[in-house]
Amino acid sequence: MNIAKLSVLRPVAMAMCIVLLIMLGTISLLNLPVDLFPELNYPVVAVTASYEGAGPEEVENLITRPIEELMSSVPNVESVSSTSRTGGSLILVSFDWGTDLDFATLTMRERIDQIRDSLPLGVTAPQVMRFDPSMLPIIQLAITEPNANIAEVKKLIENEIQPRLDSVEGVAAVQIEGGADQEILLEVDPDHLANFGLSLTDLQQLISSENLNIPGGQVTDANQSLPTRITGAFRSVFDLEILPIPTTEGVIPLGKLVTILETTAPVLQQSYLNGEPAVGISILKTSGTNTVAIARNVKNEIKQLKELLPPGIEIRSIFDQSRFIEQSIRAVGWNIIIGGLLAAFVLYLFLRNIRSTLIIGFSIPISIMTTFLFLYFYGETLNILTLGGLALGVGMMVDNAIVILENIYRKRQLGEGKKESAINGTNEIGGAIIASTLTTVVVFLPIVFVEGLAAQLFKPLAITVAFSLLASLITALIIVPLLSSTFMKINEDTSAFQRGFDRTKALYQRLLEWALAKPKTVIFSTLVILGSSLACIPFLGTEFLPAQDQSFISIDVRLPVGNNLQTTTELTEEIDQQLLSIPEIDLSYVTIGGTDNFTVGAGSQTNRASYTILLTDVTKRTRSDLVIAEEIRQLLAEIPNANIAVSASDTGFSENPISITVRGPDLQTLKRISDEMIHTISNVEGVREPSSNYTEGNPEVTVSINRSKAASYGIGSAQIASTIGNATKGLVATKLTRNGEELDVRLQVEDRYTASVDHLEQLLIDTPTGERIPLAAVATVERGQGPSSIRRADRLREITVRADILGRDLGSIVADIESALKEEVRPTLPSGYRITFGGQNEQMNDAFFKLSGAIALAIVLVYMVMAGRFESFFYPFIIMFSVPVTAIGVIFGLLLTNQPVGVGSLIGMLILTGIVVNNAIVLIDYINTLKKEGHNTYDAIVKAGPTRLRPILMTALTTILGLIPLTLGYGEGTEVQQPMAIVIVFGLAVSTFITLILIPVIYRITDNVRKKNKAAHLEV
Repeated sequence: MNIAKLSVLRPVAMAMCIVLLIMLGTISLLNLPVDLFPELNYPVVAVTASYEGAGPEEVENLITRPIEELMSSVPNVESVSSTSRTGGSLILVSFDWGTDLDFATLTMRERIDQIRDSLPLGVTAPQVMRFDPSMLPIIQLAITEPNANIAEVKKLIENEIQPRLDSVEGVAAVQIEGGADQEILLEVDPDHLANFGLSLTDLQQLISSENLNIPGGQVTDANQSLPTRITGAFRSVFDLEILPIPTTEGVIPLGKLVTILETTAPVLQQSYLNGEPAVGISILKTSGTNTVAIARNVKNEIKQLKELLPPGIEIRSIFDQSRFIEQSIRAVGWNIIIGGLLAAFVLYLFLRNIRSTLIIGFSIPISIMTTFLFLYFYGETLNILTLGGLALGVGMMVDNAIVILENIYRKRQLGEGKKESAINGTNEIGGAIIASTLTTVVVFLPIVFVEGLAAQLFKPLAITVAFSLLASLITALIIVPLLSSTFMKINEDTSAFQRGFDRTKALYQRLLEWALAKPKTVIFSTLVILGSSLACIPFLGTEFLPAQDQSFISIDVRLPVGNNLQTTTELTEEIDQQLLSIPEIDLSYVTIGGTDNFTVGAGSQTNRASYTILLTDVTKRTRSDLVIAEEIRQLLAEIPNANIAVSASDTGFSENPISITVRGPDLQTLKRISDEMIHTISNVEGVREPSSNYTEGNPEVTVSINRSKAASYGIGSAQIASTIGNATKGLVATKLTRNGEELDVRLQVEDRYTASVDHLEQLLIDTPTGERIPLAAVATVERGQGPSSIRRADRLREITVRADILGRDLGSIVADIESALKEEVRPTLPSGYRITFGGQNEQMNDAFFKLSGAIALAIVLVYMVMAGRFESFFYPFIIMFSVPVTAIGVIFGLLLTNQPVGVGSLIGMLILTGIVVNNAIVLIDYINTLKKEGHNTYDAIVKAGPTRLRPILMTALTTILGLIPLTLGYGEGTEVQQPMAIVIVFGLAVSTFITLILIPVIYRITDNVRKKNKAAHLEV
């Protein structure tokens, strides 16, 4: 290797390059954006359209179907789903991963423009919106003040807190939820008002016309042109009370006509923190910015605000994404440090030379800094997957350096000088090192061609491992020879460990000689062990991604449709009492009322409540979030007349574990089938809280206008609707500006006029003749059931049943569900209806198929790299025998740790494919070197095996011990990397042992066969 020679002969120049590399790596690390996971560009685009007053079936036929047909013809569309409900439609278009969404949304808008004129009158122009993960909050706060009015707290937030947080760099928006707004209520008795010849609309127009500040032109005085301003705006409630109102009975003050109250506006949403009224704040970040840095700046701003706010105001964090990011990154960082120290311990144990250990140890931070430099220029973020890649690579980083250093050390022991041994030792083994590194790096190439969520998540990890290995190769070829030629000293090792290793080496040599003498026994034994391992595969479960304990539990509470806010609030008080018995709960935040995200025309949902429960730190509790969630589930199961769903360990980027969809033409038939499915899967072990997304229509009051009767009184439908709306919702007459804030002045009829359907029928309507008639005279008022929403996918109506799982792996539960549905539901399934599985099961199957293909392609690529290195197809064929035997260790490891096969396990197998051949490459490369020196095959094998035993054991042990912290799942956020580490540790451990015996046996057998074939060919 000329580069090694250059490094040894130009030490000062190389030292300056090393310092520069470390500086650039440090700068790159400080400038890398920090996030929890890689930023995922979900390939989903939404189309929304509103059609006021139209029912779900009208919306479906007139809006949803035409848009669906257009969207299905857009290139790269994977699926089209929709929801049609009263007043509007939402169509979700899912594209293939990797699609250019900017171009796709442009195409969608062009297609929609083609049918815009053919849509019914009254339909708003359809809007196309991309789903952006940055729309989700990074921090959610709850603010309480036990002794203050909640409206005052909200006002304080709007005036003092929100502007300060808005000004923090990187904050895109600050949203406020809950609380109440102050307003001036003018309570009206329509009968009393009629006595004075006034209606609600008349009063509203009179009040708004008096509350004005308007310019009055210019006036010239003393040669000056002065602007004129007429000031008539209300300054206080007293101004309203004395406002003169002209009536048929004369001019009367407003205070004599209405009851004036200073109160809070009606609320359809309330928030509570640990039972205390609270106002919530959600903070959204700018896309592509550093989550941790923004959160840190926000927290610093809050710390300064607390010193300025009135005493008693408490600001609590109910969700902080940066907290989990920092904990996860800290845990992975410690794993890297611990793994590195364990690797250094192995080095010292084998080398018994502190200088040699420091040479290898110094190569780790240099490789890491070089990796950070690569990541920065590649445009990656620092997240638990890229750091997980470093944690996976930290043990492998020293492999190349170990092999080169060991060879240099051996050359020194044979009497060569410092520089000669550094150059010759590197040159002798450099080709094998490059080949072994490329075999590990090349296994990640197939991931580039894999699509889907799994690939989006694990590409950064694969890239990081590849970068770390390339960095370690550069370090091994340049820095190790440089430091070895300068600092290495050899010493005679007479320690107990060395004596023990010498005995192990002699034992291995005897075992190798026995194996070469009994090749059939070795191969047969290996096949039996491999077959036994493969027979255990059915006992392994399957999953998509492992659950992550984020110290976070959510509860979704739903009462029967139509329940008001007060009823829902009373239920949450009962839930709060039950939650007091859970010692691990740090805080509980509940939002009552509100709307679903991404729904069109859904209106308020006062029958719903949503809990955010923050648990104490993982290190301070003995139970996982899943176990605590199950206890909460059991506690709340006895609450009647409520549908309560408890969930934990939400990764944030995967769907429900169980998702079963039934499709067909008739909605009621779909409802019946989905109910049967819920009943069936409820009996499957491990299934929790199955429910469907079918929603019953809301109870409603229907006012059917008799147009002929209304026309006989000279009134129309618009006037009747306006009168009812003013009575039920009130009418904002004007605004009162006081102390720098604006208060709504709302006119509203007394509650007794809208207290029931009977009272609503008696609501009086003004006619053009001055007569006032009850609503019952021109319309029929009755209670009814509103229409349900209609969901479609790929142009078929559908209902989806979803469920969580606990205590069992996803694959086993899905298999039991499929069996149960086959026996109980599918036999009675009507023609034209079909059941399909989606959710995590669909994602898992897709990922398994694609990653299995990636592993197969990786094996081919590894073989090609080795063929190029050895310039032969023969030796790579021998080396590839080390790949299938890794299944023994992988299956044993997964069974021992009770870990199901998932995406992480498959990624581990992919990485393992490139690692396990490294030892065989180093071994066979040296056997070939000895054969070129004149040794026969048997002698070359017997000499090469013990000679290469130390570097093989050192590289295997550094990789294995470097991954031990990840294997044990130490710290938060390591759940994703743990299956990979388990697969690599157990697979490499077993493969190393078998490789040391099996590969020499295979080498000798194939070499003898080749010699016989060659001799037979010569005879011919």
